[in-house]
Amino acid sequence: MYTICEISGKQYKLIPGIPVLVDLLDIDEAIKQVKVKALAKSDGDKLEIGRPYLKDDVILEVLGQFRGEKIRVAKFHAKANYRRVNGHRSKLTKVVLKGEKNGT
Repeated sequence: MYTICEISGKQYKLIPGIPVLVDLLDIDEAIKQVKVKALAKSDGDKLEIGRPYLKDDVILEVLGQFRGEKIRVAKFHAKANYRRVNGHRSKLTKVVLKGEKNGT
């Protein structure tokens, strides 16, 4: 069983009980659940595809927000004595598929 959801403009394949790292969600630290739109849902051999979304919303449990690993970005121009190194750390949210709820 899996569900394909749209979170912050990106599509993720969510399997119940398996945490997934997504881009930072603009929510308070006190909020432990978030509702997102589902694009498709598979339950064994039955596949349900929305146009563009399913009627049912999906409830995700928020496990925490943190910063990812540092990525080093280097710029280099040959024979010009030009070298620059910058770092970047993405802000991430860890979510897990909790269950499903009927939408409107």
